[in-house]
Amino acid sequence: MEYMEYLNLVPGYRTALADGTMVPDSPKHMASEELYRAFPGDCLRICNENYLFAPAVFSLERNPVYIYSYAYQREENWSAYTGNLTPDSYSGEDYVFSEECWFRVCVRRRDGEDLTEADKEYADRLMEFYHKEREYKEKPWFGREIKDTAESIKREDNPHTMKLCLLTDTHFAVNGTWEDTAYNIRRVAEEARYDAIVHLGDITDGMLSKKLTAKYVGRIIDDLEKCQVPVYITPGNHDSNYFQNRENTLTVSEMRNVYRLKGKDEGRIDYYIDVPKYGVRMIFLNSFDDTACIRYGYTQEQLEWVKNVLYGAENGTRFLIFSHDAPLAKLDYWSFYVRNGENLLDILEECNAEEHYQIAGFFYGHTHSDYIFEECSFPVVSTGCAKLEYFPDKKPKEAVTWHREADTVTQDLWDSVLIDFENEKLKMIRFGAGDDREIYFKKKKSTYKNTAIMERMNRPVKIWAHRGASGHAPENTMPAFELAYQLGADGIELDVQLTKDGALVVIHDERIDRVSDGTGYVRDYTLEELRTFNMNRQFPAYGRVQIPTLSEVYDFVKNTDMVLNLELKNSVIFYEELEEKALRLAEEKGLADRIIYSSFNHYSMRKIQRLLPKARTAFLYSDGFIDIGEYAKRYGAYAVHPSIGNMRYPGNDIVKSCHEKNIRVNVWTVNEEADFERMRALGVDAVITNYVERG
Repeated sequence: MEYMEYLNLVPGYRTALADGTMVPDSPKHMASEELYRAFPGDCLRICNENYLFAPAVFSLERNPVYIYSYAYQREENWSAYTGNLTPDSYSGEDYVFSEECWFRVCVRRRDGEDLTEADKEYADRLMEFYHKEREYKEKPWFGREIKDTAESIKREDNPHTMKLCLLTDTHFAVNGTWEDTAYNIRRVAEEARYDAIVHLGDITDGMLSKKLTAKYVGRIIDDLEKCQVPVYITPGNHDSNYFQNRENTLTVSEMRNVYRLKGKDEGRIDYYIDVPKYGVRMIFLNSFDDTACIRYGYTQEQLEWVKNVLYGAENGTRFLIFSHDAPLAKLDYWSFYVRNGENLLDILEECNAEEHYQIAGFFYGHTHSDYIFEECSFPVVSTGCAKLEYFPDKKPKEAVTWHREADTVTQDLWDSVLIDFENEKLKMIRFGAGDDREIYFKKKKSTYKNTAIMERMNRPVKIWAHRGASGHAPENTMPAFELAYQLGADGIELDVQLTKDGALVVIHDERIDRVSDGTGYVRDYTLEELRTFNMNRQFPAYGRVQIPTLSEVYDFVKNTDMVLNLELKNSVIFYEELEEKALRLAEEKGLADRIIYSSFNHYSMRKIQRLLPKARTAFLYSDGFIDIGEYAKRYGAYAVHPSIGNMRYPGNDIVKSCHEKNIRVNVWTVNEEADFERMRALGVDAVITNYVERG
């Protein structure tokens, strides 16, 4: 049967001759954002003789860079442009395709004039595409896998086993492999009779217009719903349609509509579903907010919602938790910190400790790899990506990434999750690349917190946050210091100067220009005046941030176990009584024994020693020093703080020389993972870094 559909043309865009992509700001053209699939004999026809059109043709060849490296095609298009377009390609004649391909169309007026408003209104009824319905043919390399998977599920089938199809990270692309995945799931579902299908998010790359993203998402959900079981979506970070595409970011309401989310609360993406047959409550959590200071994680309000959903369930309820992202940053390469992730786990752990409730599993995607985390009282499980992709880097430690190859069984990857409530067992039957997995969810003691504490305590090299967690938050501000603590820093490094009215304030530069919306020297402003400036120019999500006083920082640090490396900024401007005020404040706050004073002004450190002999001082330096250990010992320093560049001087073992004299070595600024490894190998005592999580 032949069908006709109108192509959706976008006025103001044209097709680039060089690569076939959409080009904006073209008043004479309208082009189709979507790429359409054509087979031999299909036909394009223009409906009005006042216009001409030119199809850009793309072959079925795939660029391997999108499969074997971390790369996204900006139009979510894996087909290859044939280069068929020229300035003379425009025609009013029917265009008949001679081979299978993908295409997009560009239209202009025959007279070459700019498009009028009337032209634009006509855009959706101008290009006709005639094509025949074609039946999908099963790929021979999947036939045996379909049969084996269905039989494996049947062997485990019993009245107390819930059966889910679980997939994640499809990242739909033109000329990708979704059509095969959808067919394979349907064929297995015909035999297995799933209770539901769960997609853990990142359905597309989220780089297109809202309209086209919604169309692609709808296509995938429609395909899954053909299995005639409920389909539940847990939106991922790309699903907000923000990726390199902020002008098209979806609202909460739009996401609920596009992803057909089942919850009754119109203002939220989270929802839950009860399955009375098994006494199960399935909870689906949103784990991403592109506008938040820390994008991955959960809000405090979400945590309250989770509590209510858990404890509002009937006694005897088992819970299945679904989230695109993991609850802990150590489980996800892309998350340096998961906002409220540990708090979420605390809530789940407390619930699992209740006699009449049980958490059967926490399932997440996003990592594009397989892993089972067994340090909680319930299993925390990740599943590899359904997208055809293979690159083993950019993955969490110990996670498994399976080799993938097109036109083989490893092209596909998704799981059938069999939850045996009688035997408290999860059986995950893999379709495609990878192995089956099995784990029990019988309640056990949680160890992840103790493990994290021991890992931090046993660090051979301590981690100090340089101006706070300045790689992720405004430097030398309270948000940066608070984040450093959340990331597990052993200490923080910060800088202190004096205001015009003698207040101790935390800021690095002598001038405020680089970090604020003001200009001028710190010493020329009173504290009240400095408070009027926004000290955040780098991280817009944090909004307006004030300069902190040293007293405010001390009040925060007092309630932690972190040490303080206080750098006195007095090597350019020689602030009077800076040393006295710093020492006095430390005594007042009860922090004297947790502070190391440092400066490039070594005379200042000598003064600290005279004022308070028990104070710990450190000499900062960035140039080559002959026998720095002897120098530090002679002048009573507790430590030396060389730049990382000083650690590269040949024939100069700074660490050995200093340690022999009982002088500590704390190196700044160590940001690259290779440098962390090198510092550990050298045996330094601490590293000062913008990125605590890399240590």
